[in-house]
Amino acid sequence: MARSSVLRTLAITTAMIVALAVVPQTAVAEDGAPAPSPTVSPTATPTPTPTAPARSVYGYFTLPWMAGTVYQSWTDGTVRSLSRAQWQKTGASSRVAPIRYVKAAWSPSRYALVTFPHRADDRAVDRVVTLTSSQYTSAGKPRVTTVAEVPTSTYFRYASSGTDRYVRTPDGRGHKLTAREYAAAGKPSAKTVYGGYYRLKWSKSVSFVAADGSRRALSSAQYKNAGSPRVAVAPTVYVKTTWSGPYALVTWPHKKNDSAVDQVVRLSAAQYKAAGSPRLAVRPRIPGDSFVRLDVGRQIFHRFRGHLTPVTATQWRAAGSPRVTTVAPAKPTYIRGILIVNKSLPLPSTFGNGLRPELTSAFAKMKAAARKAGVPLRIISGFRSYASQKSVYAAKVRQYGFATAQLRSARPGHSEHQTGLAIDVNSISQSWGDTAAGKWVARNAHTYGFIVRYPRGKTGVTGYAYEPWHLRYVGVEVASHLHAKKLTLEEYLGVPSAY
Repeated sequence: MARSSVLRTLAITTAMIVALAVVPQTAVAEDGAPAPSPTVSPTATPTPTPTAPARSVYGYFTLPWMAGTVYQSWTDGTVRSLSRAQWQKTGASSRVAPIRYVKAAWSPSRYALVTFPHRADDRAVDRVVTLTSSQYTSAGKPRVTTVAEVPTSTYFRYASSGTDRYVRTPDGRGHKLTAREYAAAGKPSAKTVYGGYYRLKWSKSVSFVAADGSRRALSSAQYKNAGSPRVAVAPTVYVKTTWSGPYALVTWPHKKNDSAVDQVVRLSAAQYKAAGSPRLAVRPRIPGDSFVRLDVGRQIFHRFRGHLTPVTATQWRAAGSPRVTTVAPAKPTYIRGILIVNKSLPLPSTFGNGLRPELTSAFAKMKAAARKAGVPLRIISGFRSYASQKSVYAAKVRQYGFATAQLRSARPGHSEHQTGLAIDVNSISQSWGDTAAGKWVARNAHTYGFIVRYPRGKTGVTGYAYEPWHLRYVGVEVASHLHAKKLTLEEYLGVPSAY
């Protein structure tokens, strides 16, 4: 081949190779169809970071009653208080902040609703100030508008009532809202506050229970000033022991699901009836109780707030055989709620000042009934003071001698006559007990609340000889029980009678 033909062939071959390298061939799919050409994603454009608006001072404001302070308001709503010197260094002018002066219809307090503007259309209340009289005067005694709601007031209701609603203004004044006031305020939601107004089931007295658990009884005037709120009955559990009762275990609620016993009340018959005579749960113990033995005897007593009730050994064991403390008797001594005076249990020398009204009333009824039965009754000895008994006792010792006098007269301080609950009637002769009058008294005195205090055959128990004329008032229920069971007061109360 000629040299020129070879060179031409090489040039053509090189051109084709270069063309193939520069111009890509069309890709072919497996089925022979042209494959789609690859695409190239365009380059993403970066998102610009938003720029926060510049923070700057909007203005300087003063309050009429605070001459030494200037408030610096910023465009972001921040407010700083400056002294006059700090403000003067800024070289800026100031003006009085926009203020509305308002009050609630039910309160004498005046409030300043202050706006520290941070933009042209700003009308929001930034501060509520309860004005003193001097501040109000410094403000020029502006007109005060009565409003239905003072900003920043809080609304609540007590757990004791689901319908009464209250408002507490910024200065802490509380007020029970009427339905009209609540509606005018826009019927805001009211938070439940535990505590409130409660009473005992058997009483009309109202107590206010605070959220911290403290409680105070309200007078009628205080209750009325509180708006005469609805009153709930304090949750109460009614119980008894096998030897005493009834008791009321009272909860004065001050928190959610509160069931703690805050007060224990030993109910009188009248209180129990007023409570609706509820069913009593039997319990072996009462919160706050204890067991004691008086140092004058061996009887065990259940003690609750000074109230003593004798218990049997079986009852004591059923209570868990609690510790028994030996104590000195109180002066005066009450057991089962009855004042007991005998040779073992004296009275203070200053005790008593006359016959008790309950005795004189009961005796008047008994005397009238006896008269209808043809039996005359009269009191021949009533109240005796400590000093009077001292003279009587001394006279008996002179008359009968010391040994016999111990059976016929009490030493000073040990006489039932000093209680004002004992009387001698008609005659101080033992034979009087066999008369029609004496027999009538023995049969009927208990129906009027009296017992023959020193009955026949009980000298070893009472410490005194038979005295059919000596009557002691203990109330109809107890007197009837003692009469039916033929018990003396010592036997019923579980005490000895010996010097």
